[in-house]
Amino acid sequence: MIDILHIDWYEVSKTVLSRQTEGGRLVRLYRAGAPRLENGEIIYSSPELNIQIQIKPCTCIILKTDDLNTIAHFSFDVGNRHLPLFWFEDEVVLAYDGQLFPALKEQYGDRVLLDMRVLSPAFALQNFGRTTVR
Repeated sequence: MIDILHIDWYEVSKTVLSRQTEGGRLVRLYRAGAPRLENGEIIYSSPELNIQIQIKPCTCIILKTDDLNTIAHFSFDVGNRHLPLFWFEDEVVLAYDGQLFPALKEQYGDRVLLDMRVLSPAFALQNFGRTTVR
């Protein structure tokens, strides 16, 4: 049997996490110095039960372009706010920010849109060898 533990994208590196699974089991994680949790990761396994991490989808700001100059400018604009960026095939993605979205929409037009995504640490862009997800 698989029981799912839902977490938000920004909780993947939390040191202490206490939450109930879909099946109602209380799970407490103490993870000092442990690697980030990954979507689909099994955090507990026994012959009767596996507990699996599922990162919840969230509303995201998405830049759709193949123009490297636009990607660079967008990354700079977002980077000034110290927000983590994620890369999905041909999209630069970040979690929704109500103050930033209108400004990006004005600057980048139809290339910026809102959609739901799972922000997995595997897709986080790195800055000087460290991922931006904290």
